[in-house]
Amino acid sequence: MTLFRLECKTHCKTLLIWMIVVGILTLGLVSLFPAMKDMGLDQMKAMPKDMMKAFNLSDLGMLTTIKGYFGYEYQYVMLATGIFAAMLGTNALSREESEGTISYLFSQPIPRIAIVGEKMLANTVLYTLYWLVSMAIAYLVCLMFKETGASVSDLFDGFTQLTFAGWVMGLTFLSVGFLLSAFLSSNKSATSLSLGLVFLTFILGVVGKMNNDFKGLLYASPVDAALPSTIFKSGIEWNYIVIDLVVIVVAGLLTFWIYRRKDLNV
Repeated sequence: MTLFRLECKTHCKTLLIWMIVVGILTLGLVSLFPAMKDMGLDQMKAMPKDMMKAFNLSDLGMLTTIKGYFGYEYQYVMLATGIFAAMLGTNALSREESEGTISYLFSQPIPRIAIVGEKMLANTVLYTLYWLVSMAIAYLVCLMFKETGASVSDLFDGFTQLTFAGWVMGLTFLSVGFLLSAFLSSNKSATSLSLGLVFLTFILGVVGKMNNDFKGLLYASPVDAALPSTIFKSGIEWNYIVIDLVVIVVAGLLTFWIYRRKDLNV
């Protein structure tokens, strides 16, 4: 498990920075709830209904509750979470060739299947730690700023489901990122690929919500499987989760298969 420990150590500082930034961002967004819950609703009512639906604002009354407000605001943090997970994946394998450390790994010797397996395990642990800490911070902040009479147990149930759905969402981006990394020989394009992957799938989800003829595009958007507003309102939509789990398994298997046959720059 030497590679597992090295991978965790390599990303330790990055993980800490992401958790701090997301924690501060969450605190800043939720702290505005008391001041914002009675403001801006009239202006939002003037927005086209399709536009409101696309950005999960179909029920404006929900914005007057902590669950509704958090559900709307946190969807953008979910995008950042997807980018973090995708970056972990796209950097994982390509970084070894780009930095020349693949020669060191082969000198151990470590078989390719072990390289992929230990890196997948390490990055899954890193993402899981990031997500659990982010959810714990978000839950505590929501408790601090919740409206009078809001049910703590109801809020906890919503966060429990969101924690699971968001974890699956991140693993989906992580696994697809690993698949892309198996093709790359340099990690120079990893960041742009990660941004492109997350925003492309998010836009596909927006198009699917705005036009019923393209509703099937929603299934290509992992973010829509873990939208806080939807989960807090109606719970987890398991058809999205199942599709994400299938993508995780298929992308993972393809990563092993491709990397074993890849010509590496040693």
